[in-house]
Amino acid sequence: MKRMKGAARLAWRWIGPAVFLGLLWFTDMSQVRGIWRHGRAGLLAAAAGLNLGIILLKAWRWRRLMQLQDIHYGYGPAARYYAIGSAMAAWTPGRLGDFSKALAVHRDRKVGLGRAASSVIADRLLDAVALAGVAAVGAAFLPGPNGLWLAAAGLVAMVTAAWFLFRTTRSGMGRRGAEKIVSKFGRMGAAGEEVGAALDGLVDLARPALGASVLLTAAATAVTFLQGYLVARSLGLDVGFWTLSVALAAVSITSLLPVTVAGFGTREGTLLLFLGPGGIRNHQIIAFSLAYFLVISGSLALMGAAAWVLRPAAAGHEPVEPPGPPAVAGDEA
Repeated sequence: MKRMKGAARLAWRWIGPAVFLGLLWFTDMSQVRGIWRHGRAGLLAAAAGLNLGIILLKAWRWRRLMQLQDIHYGYGPAARYYAIGSAMAAWTPGRLGDFSKALAVHRDRKVGLGRAASSVIADRLLDAVALAGVAAVGAAFLPGPNGLWLAAAGLVAMVTAAWFLFRTTRSGMGRRGAEKIVSKFGRMGAAGEEVGAALDGLVDLARPALGASVLLTAAATAVTFLQGYLVARSLGLDVGFWTLSVALAAVSITSLLPVTVAGFGTREGTLLLFLGPGGIRNHQIIAFSLAYFLVISGSLALMGAAAWVLRPAAAGHEPVEPPGPPAVAGDEA
C-alpha cells in the first residue's frame, strides 16, 4: 500500500509536465518562434504593467476584508505584501505562496495565524466564484460536445466556492453554529484551533459591506482578462475577447490544483480544451501560453522582488491606521 500511495503521489506530480511535454512533442517549435518574432513588444509591456493595477485593486479588497474582521492594516503594507504573495503564488503549486500574506498579518498585527489566513481564504474564494462563473457560462457556448461537460465542471466549481464562502459568512448560519464548528476543531489541538479561528474569521465577513469586495473582484477580473487579450493581440492570435476570457478563467481555476509548478501542463491543456474548438492550433496555444507565463508571472516576480527589497527594515513594525468606529451591518454598501 505504501508503494502504491507513493506511486500515486509521483504520478500526480507529473501530470502537468507530462501534458506539457506531450503538447511540445506534437508542436512545430519553428512555428512558435515565428509567432514570437512578429510579436508586438508594446502590447506585451502594457499587459505586464496591468499587473500593478490588479495588485492595487486586490490589495484594497484584501484590506477591506480585514477591516470587517477588525484587523486594521495600512494600505501600503497591504499592497506590499499582496505583491510579494502574488509573486510567490505565480511560482508555487496550487498558488500556495499566496498565503504568505497571512504570515505577514500574523507577525505585524499579532493576531492568530488562523484568523489572519481567513481573509486570504475569502480573498481567493471571491476570485474562484467569479472565474468559475465566467468559465461555466462561456463553456456552454463552445462548439462540440465538450462544451456542456466543461460548463458543468465550471458550474460545480462555482457553486462549491460560493456555497463555502456564503455558508460560512452568512448571518443566517448563526454565531451559535459557528461556535459549534470552532469548538469541534478546537478539540483537535492547536492546529484544529487555528482552523476553527479561520472559520470564525469568515463568519465575521457577514456584512452588507462585503458587496464592495465583490465589485472590486469584478474590476480586477476584467483587468486580468484584458491582460490576456493584449498578449494574444501582440502575437496576432485571431481570438475574441470573450472567448479568451473564458479560457483564462478556466486556466485560473485549474491553477489552484497543486499539480505542477507555475501551472505548466494544466495551463496548456486547459487552453487547448477551450480554444482548440475555435480553430486555435497547438503551436499558437504553446506560443501564447509561454508568452503569457513569461510576461505575467515574470513581471509579478519583479514587482514582488521590488516590494520585498523596499519593505521596512524593522519587520514587525508596519504602520497601522488608527482604528475607526466598529463596523456594523448596513453601515456601508
